Amino acid sequence: MSDRGARPHRHLAATGAVLALALALTGCGGGKKKSADPTPPPPPSAQPTEQANAAPGSTALKSSGGLRKPVTYDDKVSVAISNIRYVKNKDLGPGELTGKVLTIFTLKFANGSGKPLDLNKVQVTAVYGSKKTRAQHTSYANLNDFYGTVPAGGTKSASYAFDLPSSGYKSVMVGVKFDAQHKTALFAGALHN
Repeated sequence: MSDRGARPHRHLAATGAVLALALALTGCGGGKKKSADPTPPPPPSAQPTEQANAAPGSTALKSSGGLRKPVTYDDKVSVAISNIRYVKNKDLGPGELTGKVLTIFTLKFANGSGKPLDLNKVQVTAVYGSKKTRAQHTSYANLNDFYGTVPAGGTKSASYAFDLPSSGYKSVMVGVKFDAQHKTALFAGALHN
């Protein structure tokens, strides 16, 4: 007997996880009014992968196929997780997660297109574990978010720290949304500490 019967369940579970991450990136609300007679979407098995991975009101996701594999778009813009490190937060003060081990993802944009790439609206979200729990974004050691633009042919990196418990390391998803013209980059895999 083949294992083909189990594949739809895995696909639906993965689709659910991707939808949770997309909703976290785009927010659950929306100011747009829905039409009075919306056409229901086709069942998941009939939808193309890009549509099945898209949250309502958002652009579709583009998966890299791993945490360390870059996402490259048709216009030669790419985003990658260039480094993952772990630090124990010793900072004291309001909002600090003193004593917690934080996971820091360094992201790198490479602009292979012929025009500047605006990075002023970058949003980075991480979820972990079997329940796809949203990891808390932290402000560790004055890490800088992306800002400004990347000139044609240029690169730019920034780091983002998350309170991501080691119990969730086996299943981590990082989403990077940066503009309306590109699909949200999705990185998924296991962390090794």
